[in-house]
Amino acid sequence: MLTTCCNSNHLINNSQYLAITEKAFNQRKHLAINRDSALFSVFNQNLSLKQSEALEFLYAFMPLSDLADYNGNFFLANIDISLRARSESKWGKDIPENVFLHYVLPCRINNENLDSFRIVYYNELINRVKGKDLREAALEINHWCHEKVSYQPADDRTSAPMSTILSARGRCGEESTFTVAALRTVGIPARQVYTPRWAHTDDNHAWVEIWFNGEWYYMGACEPEPVLDRGWFTEPVRRAMLVHTKSFGAFYGNENVIKKNYNYTDINNLAKYAITKKIIVKVSDKDDVPLSDAQVEYQLYNYAEFYPLAVVPTNEYGISQFETGLGDLLIWAHKGDNFDFKKISVGETDTLRLKLNRKENSVNSFDLDLDVPVIRSPLPGPPKEVAEQNSERINKENNVRQKYIDLWMKPAEAKKLAIKLNIDTGRVMNIIARSMGNYNEISSFLSETPDSLRPVAMSLLEILPDKDLRDIKEYILSDHLRNSTLPLKISGESDNKIFLEYIINPRIANELLIPWRHYFLTKLPSVLVINGSHDPSSIIQYLNDNIRIDDDENYYRTAITPVGVNELKVSDTGSRAICFVAICRSLGIPSRLEPGRNMPQYFLNKSWKDVYFSDQKQPDQNKGYLKLQSADTKPVPEYYLHFTIARFEGGRYNTLEYDYNKKISDFKEELPLPPGHYMLVTGNRLINSKILSNITFFDLAGNEHKTVEVKLRKDITKKEILGKIDLKKIKSLYDLNSNSQLCVNEKGLVIIWIDPEKEPTKHIFNDLPLLKTELDAWGGKFIFLSAGTGADLSLHQLDIKGLPANTSFGIDNHLDILNNSVKLNLPPEMNLPVVVLADKDGNILYISTGYRIGIGEQILKYLLTTVDI
Repeated sequence: MLTTCCNSNHLINNSQYLAITEKAFNQRKHLAINRDSALFSVFNQNLSLKQSEALEFLYAFMPLSDLADYNGNFFLANIDISLRARSESKWGKDIPENVFLHYVLPCRINNENLDSFRIVYYNELINRVKGKDLREAALEINHWCHEKVSYQPADDRTSAPMSTILSARGRCGEESTFTVAALRTVGIPARQVYTPRWAHTDDNHAWVEIWFNGEWYYMGACEPEPVLDRGWFTEPVRRAMLVHTKSFGAFYGNENVIKKNYNYTDINNLAKYAITKKIIVKVSDKDDVPLSDAQVEYQLYNYAEFYPLAVVPTNEYGISQFETGLGDLLIWAHKGDNFDFKKISVGETDTLRLKLNRKENSVNSFDLDLDVPVIRSPLPGPPKEVAEQNSERINKENNVRQKYIDLWMKPAEAKKLAIKLNIDTGRVMNIIARSMGNYNEISSFLSETPDSLRPVAMSLLEILPDKDLRDIKEYILSDHLRNSTLPLKISGESDNKIFLEYIINPRIANELLIPWRHYFLTKLPSVLVINGSHDPSSIIQYLNDNIRIDDDENYYRTAITPVGVNELKVSDTGSRAICFVAICRSLGIPSRLEPGRNMPQYFLNKSWKDVYFSDQKQPDQNKGYLKLQSADTKPVPEYYLHFTIARFEGGRYNTLEYDYNKKISDFKEELPLPPGHYMLVTGNRLINSKILSNITFFDLAGNEHKTVEVKLRKDITKKEILGKIDLKKIKSLYDLNSNSQLCVNEKGLVIIWIDPEKEPTKHIFNDLPLLKTELDAWGGKFIFLSAGTGADLSLHQLDIKGLPANTSFGIDNHLDILNNSVKLNLPPEMNLPVVVLADKDGNILYISTGYRIGIGEQILKYLLTTVDI
C-alpha cells in the first residue's frame, strides 16, 4: 500500500511517490547544475507547498530539452494555471492525484516547442466550458480547437500550440498536441495517443484521449464528433498493430506497459481499439543460452522500411513480450553486433525463438510477402440527426476560422509593400503568402532591414521552409541576417548556394529556431572565435571538452537548441551535432547535417568533411560510392515509398534519411558512404494492402564504386471486374464550377465520394497533384462527389490546387448514387472516401474505401500493370 501525507496542503499526498519525486529532483538538479540560476532560483520566491511540489515533479522527470531551453518562471506560470483550473473547474476536485500529475500538470505533450498557450488562453477556454461536466467540456473544447485549426500536411517539426493557431492549420501531430494543450488548460486530463505507423497504408496518425470517470475515451483532434469514442479513424485503427502513449513521470497504474523508464513510461493502448494478441520472443546465443538485455524490435513494414513499433528488451530468462494486432511483423533481435530476424504472422504465432548467431550479412536476398489485419464490419455511428446537427456546427466553425484567415495580408497589400521597399513584387507576394498568419513578423523584418542587406534578407526568407515562415519572429531573422559573415565576393552560383544554405540559413534540423549567432560570437571563448573560423577542429575539441552526452535523458527526442546545449553542458548526440553546425555557421564556416546519415560536416577545400567526436567510432575515411539505378518506369521507384537503404550499426540496420518521394532518377550522383554492411528494402503495396517486399544485403568497401539495382516485385494477380456502376446517374449530375454536364470519355473515369471535412479526403487532395502529369497523360475523367451542400463544396474547392485536368465536382445528395447505383461482387467497408475506377461502360476495375495514402499511385499502378480481364 502507498502511504498518504497528512498535510492537506500537499500537491503530492502519496508519501512514497513524493519520496521518489524528491530523489529524482535532487538528481536532476545535479544534472542541470550549469543552469542552476535560470531553473532553480524560482524556488527562492514565496512559493506554496503545492507550487513547490509541482515544480519539483516537473523538474524531476522532464527531458534535457526542457532543462536546457526554458526557465523556472516559465514553468511556474504554467503550474499556476494548472492549479487554478483544478480549483475553478467543475471537475477539478474529482481528478485523482496521479491522473492530475501525469496528464494535466505537464507542459510537454510530445516533441513540440513549448509556449505560453495556457497562460494566454486560460480565461477564454474556462469561460467556454462553464456549467458543463467534464465530458461535455471535452467535446466543447474540441469544437473550439476546430474553430482555430484544420488539418494540413506539413514537415516533421511539431509547432507550438500558439504557432499552430497562427497558421490555422497543422498535421495530426500538431492538431493533437494543440488539442491536448487546450484540454489540460482547463484541467481536463488528456494525452496524445498515436499509431506510429499504420499496417494497411504508408502513414501514421495521432489523436487524443481524455480521462472521464475512471476511463479513457478518444476523439479526433480538431475534428469534433457529437460523441466520444468516435472519429474518422475508428475503422482504420481496428487494423492497427500498435497504439501507444507516453506517461510523464515515474509511473504507477494498471495500464499495459511496453517499457518502463525512470522518468516516463510507454503505454500500449491498442486493446481499446483492435483485436490483439500477445506474442513471446525467446532469445538465446549461439550455444542456446538465454540472453538477457537483448533488444527485440517488433518491426512493421511502412514507408518502404521495417520500422520498430516497439523495442522490448529480454528479461533474465531471455524472454520479450509484446501485445499487437493480427498482421505480419519482422522480429529483429540483437545484442552487440550479433542478431537474428524472422518474419511472423501474429495470428499464427505464439512463441518465436531467435538465436543471435548472425554477425553480418554479405550478399543475400529474401522475398517477404506481408499481410495486414483484415477489414471488419464497421461499427455503428452516432444517430443521423445528431450527426447532421454536428455537421451544421462544423460548417459554422469553418466560417469562424475563415474569417480569421481573411484578415491575413492580401496580395495587393504585399505588392504595395514590395513597391515601397523597392523589391521584386512577385517574390514578396510569394513570401507573404507562405507566411500566412505570421505576415506581420515577415513584413516588419523586411521593413526594418537596411537597404544594403535587403537582397540577402529576401534570399534568407526564400530558403526557409514554409513552416518556419509561419512562426519565426523578426528578432530571430534579424540576428541571423545581421550577424552572418557575409562573403566579400560571390564568384558564382555554387558559392551563392553554399552561403545561403550552409552559412546564413538558421534551419539545421528540426530544432526550435532562436537567435544563436550573436550569442556564440560573444559567449564563446575569444580564442575559439578567432581560430575556429579557419580551423573547425578547434570547434570539435571545444564540444568534446565541454559537452557531456546522455541520449537517454532527452527521451522525447526534441532537439535542444544550440544555445541550450552550450549552457546546460549536457546533450543528446543529435543536438550536439546541431550545435556544431550552428557554431560553424556563426563563424562563417559552411556546415550541415549530411543528407542520409545526419552526420555533421563542414565544407573545406571544395569538399565536405565528416565530423566525429571523441565518443564516436570513426570508420574508414576512404568512402565507398553507391549508385542507385532501376529499369522500372511504371512506377519509377521513389524513396520512402518503394525503397530505402540502411547501414548496419550496433546490431541493426539504420535507414539513411533521404527526401520522401525522391525518385530514383533524381539520385543522379553517386552517394558517398562509409564502408560497411548495407541493406536495400523494396516494397510494392498492392490494392488489397498486401505487400510484396524484398530485403537485399550488400557490402560497400572503401574506394569501391558499386551499382545497386532497385527492382520492385510485380503483382501478377489477374485483374477482375469487381462490380458495376450506373453511369446514367453520373451523367445526370452537373459540375458546380461550369454548370456543364458531366460525361465519361473513352479512357474511363475515377469517381471519388468525399467528406471534405475529414483528413482522409484531404490526403487525396494532397496525393493527386503529385501525379498530375501521369494522370493527365492517362486522360480519364475525375469526379468528386460530396454528400454536403453545394455551398460547402465550393468553399473547399477554393483551396484545392493541382488536381488532374479532367476534374469535376458534384453533389450526391444523401449518397444516393453510392448506396443505390454501385453494385459490387464483394461488399467492402463503405467508409468515405470511396474511390472507384471504372471503364467507359461502368465496369468497376478498382475500388478503395476508407482511409488510405497514395490513392493516385494505386490508380496508376492498376492502369499500368493491368492484364486483360
